[in-house]
Amino acid sequence: MYSKTRLGALLVVNLFLGSLFLAGCGMQPGSTLVKYEKGGDAITTTAPRDGTYSLYASDDATPMVKYPLSKGDKIGFESNPDGTVTAVAGNDTQTLKPSLMAGTFYWKEEKGD
Repeated sequence: MYSKTRLGALLVVNLFLGSLFLAGCGMQPGSTLVKYEKGGDAITTTAPRDGTYSLYASDDATPMVKYPLSKGDKIGFESNPDGTVTAVAGNDTQTLKPSLMAGTFYWKEEKGD
């Protein structure tokens, strides 16, 4: 049988891991413009206004990349013939690497831009 100390430690670890997972599920700052979910459709759209756009994985609190875009620039996700998905922002690209924890990716418009 587990001691109270071990049970308490397990509870703390579970709460910590749970909070990391919940914090990463689209809780990053900014407005989500377009998202990609592992196994889903890759969608592109256009930037609604000039500003800075950030790419987040669902398990990241900080952006993978940031790019300044002009209104009308392409932004989103594109499927590749080899089955991979690429994040696109204007002329810039970033190959996505989905994992067990990060199966969803977001392009967000940063607040204040």
